[in-house]
Amino acid sequence: MTAAIAQMFAGGGPLNEDTVFDIEFTDEHVADGVYCQVQFSFTPLGGNDAIGVDWGDGTKQDWPKTQTLLAHNWDARGRYRVRFDRRLKWFRFTTAYAIDAATRRIRATVRPLVYPLQWGDFVESANGTYCGWRGVRGTVPKWGRSMKDAFCCYQYCEGLTGGFPKWGPSFTDCTGVYDGCTGMGGALPPWPKAMTKCDQCYQNTLAEGAIPAWSANVESGRMCYKGCAGLTGAWTDDPLLLMPETMNGQEGYVTDHDDVVAGTGDALRALFYEDWGGTKIRE
Repeated sequence: MTAAIAQMFAGGGPLNEDTVFDIEFTDEHVADGVYCQVQFSFTPLGGNDAIGVDWGDGTKQDWPKTQTLLAHNWDARGRYRVRFDRRLKWFRFTTAYAIDAATRRIRATVRPLVYPLQWGDFVESANGTYCGWRGVRGTVPKWGRSMKDAFCCYQYCEGLTGGFPKWGPSFTDCTGVYDGCTGMGGALPPWPKAMTKCDQCYQNTLAEGAIPAWSANVESGRMCYKGCAGLTGAWTDDPLLLMPETMNGQEGYVTDHDDVVAGTGDALRALFYEDWGGTKIRE
């Protein structure tokens, strides 16, 4: 690490001010003469020139925003608790490499195990944070109070289990958040009031029970519940409420292309299509 980023970060403070996850390295990632480098993209909150990072192995740093790609090397197998401090606005796992310590050459692209534990209440975006990272495990922690955008945050994280936490009060974009999380299931929480987009949000999950009422601001819900065979009903059977006027950006229409409940049970689909006529103009 360069001297410019080796400044010590104080850390500590109330835990709810930090974003926390565990990262675990096995024989697949770290071996004798081989270390693992994990890379992240990040953005600090406005007015901050750096974020604080505790890498869980004794290294604590202030990482400057001028170096937009975070990176850290772990050279011992085990599980480490990583903390980003309250200056963080957004971060995303980018990639990880098993690297030969002697030659500094990449041996393989790897995906260490990751256990999301907590979103800090200051984080505003989880856009793509864990998206497609083979090895994400555990349950999804509750959302931070400042979270606005979680576009595809956990998309294709098949190793996640458990239920869907309540949305934070600041959410606007819920697009693809749990898309392909085939191990997650249970009842769906109410939509946040400010939500405008939720395309593919719960697609192909084990969601159960009735779908909640749409936010009054919703504009797009394409394939939101596609493949959720465990859903049994909706909050209303009134088509004017089931499909808000601006849904999918096409006032008065629901097209086959924007099939919100494709692959669900016949009874639920009937509320959206058979009783209404599907692509008919709203009367």
